[in-house]
Amino acid sequence: MSDEAKAKEFLEKAEKRCKGGNILSFLGGGSSKFDDAASDFTKAGNLFKMSKKWDQAGAAFQRAAECYLKGSSKHDAASSYVSAASCYKKGNVADAITCLKAAIEYYTDEGRFGISAKHQKEIAELYEAEGDLDQACASYQTAADYYDGENSTVSSHQCLLKIALFSAQLERYSKSIEIYEQVAAASLDNNLTQWGCKEYFLRAILCYLASDDVVSAERALQRYRDMQASFNSTRECRLCDDIIKACRNNSVEEFTDAVADFNTISPLDSWKTSILLRVKNTITKESESVV
Repeated sequence: MSDEAKAKEFLEKAEKRCKGGNILSFLGGGSSKFDDAASDFTKAGNLFKMSKKWDQAGAAFQRAAECYLKGSSKHDAASSYVSAASCYKKGNVADAITCLKAAIEYYTDEGRFGISAKHQKEIAELYEAEGDLDQACASYQTAADYYDGENSTVSSHQCLLKIALFSAQLERYSKSIEIYEQVAAASLDNNLTQWGCKEYFLRAILCYLASDDVVSAERALQRYRDMQASFNSTRECRLCDDIIKACRNNSVEEFTDAVADFNTISPLDSWKTSILLRVKNTITKESESVV
């Protein structure tokens, strides 16, 4: 008999347990019919996984979770929801998110914010993969709050930086700037994290310029130099200075030369390339308006 056929037998057995009675449970002994059913649903789910029937496996684990909720173990229910989500993630993202949210509800009720943060971040990554940046930002923010409550600063910052990344893509530059400056300020006094400040400062300046606010970019650059003395000698700081001057002079040529010079040694990632293109477009518009 195939694993899939065995799985279906366990499903039928589990459903019968749910509908039928368990005399031991009525007499106060033994496990409840729902715990027994949950066990059979779990066996079915594992067999479906072996057959790579992901949606069916997810549905079986989800049914197990529902039975555990009616039985004696909310902890097992949460674990089953997580198992269901891991199967649904193979194709049914909406159901995966639903199951993760159900698990998170239990974990937060129990004060287990560390594992709640992990699964909330997982939800954010699913939204990100689907291209739903608004929901991804909201989920990363919740995860960041959970991590922050557990004093997991590095993990919290990782989530916040994702929000900054997406906010800039959505042209919500002020939000991106706020996060980059917040994370940079929190990283300055830590030898393990201060190296990243030059990157956060650069990204913040790019956001200022993309929003066509050269004055604020100049002020911010001076503030960043005051915050971290070593920043002044970095290539990131030089790039910021050069492109701010290019924007001041409405010179596309100066801008292009500055970017090309930086890129020869520190190749630009897709995010910076995209934001720099927006900055270049603001210079082009200014040049055209002058003409």
